[in-house]
Amino acid sequence: MNNNENKLNFYGGRYMVFLPMFIALMGLTYIASKNANIPAYWVVFLLPLIIIMPLVKDKREYSEIIIRGFSSEVAMVLVAAVIMAGISGVILNESGLVKTLAAYLVNFNLSGDNFVVASFILTCIVTFSTGTSVGSIFVVGPILYPVGYLLGSYPPLLIGAIVSGAAFGDNLSPVSDTTIASAATQGMDLGGVVKSRLKYSIPAAVITTALYIFSSKGGETASGINEYVGDPQPLSLLFLLVPVVIIYFSFRKHHLLESLSYGIITGLGLGITTGMIEISQIISVPEQFGAGGIILEGIQNAVPTVILVLILFAQINLLKEGGGIEIIMEKMGGFVRGVKTAELSIISLLISLNVVTGLNTAAIIGTGEIANKMGAEYNISGYRRANLLDCAGSTLNYLLPYMVPVVVGSMMSTMFSPVEDAVQVTTIQVVTHQYYPWVMLVILLLSIFTGYGRTFMADK
Repeated sequence: MNNNENKLNFYGGRYMVFLPMFIALMGLTYIASKNANIPAYWVVFLLPLIIIMPLVKDKREYSEIIIRGFSSEVAMVLVAAVIMAGISGVILNESGLVKTLAAYLVNFNLSGDNFVVASFILTCIVTFSTGTSVGSIFVVGPILYPVGYLLGSYPPLLIGAIVSGAAFGDNLSPVSDTTIASAATQGMDLGGVVKSRLKYSIPAAVITTALYIFSSKGGETASGINEYVGDPQPLSLLFLLVPVVIIYFSFRKHHLLESLSYGIITGLGLGITTGMIEISQIISVPEQFGAGGIILEGIQNAVPTVILVLILFAQINLLKEGGGIEIIMEKMGGFVRGVKTAELSIISLLISLNVVTGLNTAAIIGTGEIANKMGAEYNISGYRRANLLDCAGSTLNYLLPYMVPVVVGSMMSTMFSPVEDAVQVTTIQVVTHQYYPWVMLVILLLSIFTGYGRTFMADK
């Protein structure tokens, strides 16, 4: 970071450094209310960086700051990881793993009550494997929702269980962009972050499971259920090795890209060996000047997030090198009096950014530099800071009606309804019937006030 004397000077004073983010937040509030797709977020983050140019005195230095944000090492790690995680997700989807797991649940003759619990656990597994909450909801929703509905599951509770499972997987998965972002921004190895997060995520998942067991209520099984699931394909269960391989090498503290590479190699090897994936599916040219295949699909799925990450890092670097971080630290200094209040400040800032942006990854990236500074000042370990960031991002990101996972969950009830007269599950019902984010919020606050899970830089 530049020294204070080298900070950018703005026409209008030093607080103008916050103007791009303020404009972006206004735009984000609007597009979030419209349930916009990720490309809309590109515009509201990039446009303010452009229109503020006339207000900067040293325009060349301003331009260099933006470029340094685009090309920062942490941004590049995130970009590479998101792309490779996207490829892993496509491989798992092509394997038929989800349909097989759903078929086994049906064959076990689960009642509507038990199917809600099973849906939570299954979505946890799938999201943990793919690392994407919204993507996993789209993967399991078309199967689990109609099956559970026909089995007599209470629709709001079923949707809530699916979204809760997605929140858990996104919170803990080593290939989740939030896990990667929280580890990278705090300069910690991914395996150590995931391992240290178990003390928060597993108790939250256990309590959530118990809540679904005690609150489940359902009706009678309907006919026509077999139309949604076919015969299970036991070979597809082998693809559970993909996340296992990634986790193993991450825990062994191999580089993130090395771990993800081994996961992709494992998935492709299993697919070709079992015949579930043909070589022509890996890369293909379906027509002249065309392109297709699993690898390409994974890259294309990752592109929206990749562009968003690059633009976000430009915004964050402007705050960092333009003096914005110092201003925030000055203002928070009157509140922070020790480790507890420092940790409360970190999660409060993250949740606030999450609320206005609708993106927990963006909030983690935006809060990362401040968490670093507070960690250095109060000796809070990088693992603890990474867990505070990610766990806080797993709370209100799933508890506000306009958040993308909540909206997608509500959409599932109409898009994949097995009967014409089924009642839509509203976003409010999704919020009130998913338990993991609520439980995680309680655990997070208790961990701050009691010191549970807290470690310091000197701890081994």
